[in-house]
Amino acid sequence: MYHLRRFFIAILFIVITWFAVVQLKRYIDPNTHISEEDREEVKWIATSKHFLDRNACRYVGLCGLAHYHWDPATLPKSKHHKKAQQILSDVEEDAHNAGWGDAPGREGLKPDDFDADERVLKDVPQFVLDHAPLIHLYSGEEFWPSDIAEHLTHTTPFRNHTNLHLNTSEHTLHNLHKLNDLVKGRYMFMQSKDDVEDRPSWLSSAYNRPTPFEDQEEEVDTYTEFEDMDTESEEAVQWWDPFPRKGRTSPNPSTPPPKPKYHRPELRKNRRQNIPPRIGKPDQAGRSPAPAILIMVDKGHGILDAFWFYFYSYNLGTTVMTMRFGNHIGDWEHSLIRFHHGVPKAVFFSAHSGGTAFSYNSVEKGKGEGREGRPILYSALGSHAMYAMPGTHPYVLPFGLLADVTDRGPLWDPVLNHYSYFYNTSITHNVDAQSIPSPNSLTSLSPEDILSQAQSREDEAENKRRQTFVPSSANPEAPTSWFWYMGHWGDKFYELSDWRQWRFVGQYHYVNGPLGPRWKNLGRSKVCQSGWSCRILDSISDKKGKSWIKRRSLEREVEVPVA
Repeated sequence: MYHLRRFFIAILFIVITWFAVVQLKRYIDPNTHISEEDREEVKWIATSKHFLDRNACRYVGLCGLAHYHWDPATLPKSKHHKKAQQILSDVEEDAHNAGWGDAPGREGLKPDDFDADERVLKDVPQFVLDHAPLIHLYSGEEFWPSDIAEHLTHTTPFRNHTNLHLNTSEHTLHNLHKLNDLVKGRYMFMQSKDDVEDRPSWLSSAYNRPTPFEDQEEEVDTYTEFEDMDTESEEAVQWWDPFPRKGRTSPNPSTPPPKPKYHRPELRKNRRQNIPPRIGKPDQAGRSPAPAILIMVDKGHGILDAFWFYFYSYNLGTTVMTMRFGNHIGDWEHSLIRFHHGVPKAVFFSAHSGGTAFSYNSVEKGKGEGREGRPILYSALGSHAMYAMPGTHPYVLPFGLLADVTDRGPLWDPVLNHYSYFYNTSITHNVDAQSIPSPNSLTSLSPEDILSQAQSREDEAENKRRQTFVPSSANPEAPTSWFWYMGHWGDKFYELSDWRQWRFVGQYHYVNGPLGPRWKNLGRSKVCQSGWSCRILDSISDKKGKSWIKRRSLEREVEVPVA
């Protein structure tokens, strides 16, 4: 009897502790909206064939206990894995030919083609390249930058968990947006053709590891006090929010712009804007064969936002007591540098659908030839979340149970291999760029008129897309269709019946693949990705800067629009 009583007391203690942790997580979690996975919780739980599993998941939050198995980042070499050296010499050329080159039946867009058109391709402003970010990837990283063209060759379109059985030629970077006509973006997923737990070589993209710098130094910086930037000052008002709301007036666009300050004048003189960055030396220090993507948005009043996007074919989640959470196929990360009359003012670091903003002067800067004055970003192991400093960065769960880790690993210079675009959009104030409206109902017309008007509207929509998202003169042939794709860039989160899936404390082993850059609120008025408040930190603290609870008011989740 005594032992039985102790047993029940122990069970009660575990249940109370579990409940307390779940409630604490909900209280301090900055992500306030219901995730796509949680919206489907009832259907998801019902996929399990086991009564105990369904009820343990529904009432206690322990889902898929029978499925648990160790999920290492890499597996021993086997017949399922190709050696990176075997494809190192071919992968970049193949990806270029498959995705970024001329598409069949498509006329190339060259600067000369637009001489009499208002859409003349523009050069990338030199100050954008002079202040482009440098990224320290983690030294022990297993999933390196990937080429989105190559990624599409290893995935296939699904409607939720149903294969659409399309040919590879039907979903390339040049026609990807046409999938929007088949399935609404919320239900469209680019699912891996391989079992991700076999760790196929394209998933890790080890051949895209940046070429190392010979003079890269290992050093530790000392950070100063953690403070908030004074965004109420007269100078800050002119660039911090070009369209302020209550109680403030818009900045005067007639103010004469100061002469831009270039920190690296020697590069400004030598760099040639008319040459696509990708044709640079393959072994150039800091260069990755996987191209980054630069999207520039002119906000008016002398403000230009330069978004740098980084793509990875796999996001490896972090572990808590040997349990890994948050894996997903496809991973889009980004940083933003805001310029005011050519002068960099702030840097935004994306992390787990939120992020933190710092004043440009407060972040660490690069050292060495071609790197002086450029902001340093740190990419976390596996998740690739962006941070302003090396070290440990807790998130989601309390007490640091889940944490990102960053260090001074290989340095990636995205300027050496990137594709650049101009995105012409209005300020959207915390609302992601909306899709081009669908045609109105044509059911009252004759079949001939329906076809005619449908084609006319498609031509009009295509023309609008071409005017809204335009390649720069540095890469006039760069495809644009991929940007308009409204679906996910990876698998739909696996069902509870799938042996690869489980969930504890509201955290899934596998989650949905991400949406693309068009849903990252490119038209934001303030520097932060979302939320009405936006605090720009004017310095970095080694302690407070790493506190996820401290950043609770800084990070807000973007409400994903339903297509």
